[in-house]
Amino acid sequence: MQFYAIFAFVVGYGSCVQGSDTRVPLSYAPEPAGLYAPEKGDVTTLLDLINSRSDLSDLSSAIQAAAGFVKAFDTAPTWNFTFFAPSNTAFNNTGAYFSTWTSTPKGKWWLGNAITHHYIPNSLLPKSSFNATLSRLQTGTFLYVSAQKMGEGLTLNGVAIVTEADIPVTNGVVHIIDHILDPSAQIFEKELPKVSQKFIAGSCSNPQLPYC
Repeated sequence: MQFYAIFAFVVGYGSCVQGSDTRVPLSYAPEPAGLYAPEKGDVTTLLDLINSRSDLSDLSSAIQAAAGFVKAFDTAPTWNFTFFAPSNTAFNNTGAYFSTWTSTPKGKWWLGNAITHHYIPNSLLPKSSFNATLSRLQTGTFLYVSAQKMGEGLTLNGVAIVTEADIPVTNGVVHIIDHILDPSAQIFEKELPKVSQKFIAGSCSNPQLPYC
């Protein structure tokens, strides 16, 4: 009798789990209906800028594919930030493998990580912040990209060129680049100077506290 009671419980529990967990692996749960979202007010968010420019349409599509970025980039920030926006030219410079890979569930996760790698939190860095000295920036992925002025142009990782700089948004500045910054191309040279940054998102928010 006890065996049948246990068997019935296991079968019933298994049916509940199977019925409730129907999401594809590496996918995200949908937002519940009626989720509260604060009003943006009179601001220009990062998403507003991206959606307003035809040369960033591929980036706009990428943000739609990677979960969470639409809401994050449409939030009015209370902090400063710098964003290097890959243009349609940047996406065209990737090749066929990129589009094939990013259409997979794991590729969408990687794409989200790559977008985060273009975001410099808590630092407002106009083009004038850089010079001919090769320096490095720590991005939202905690990894580094290099930056150097070559003539009047600004180059990242020795490849990506800033084609348009200093586009203002609320509490931020955007630079458009012609190549995607790959997180796996982190700059490791210890001797490179760093561009001053307050702190990286996810780290301690107040460096003056003793435990930071």
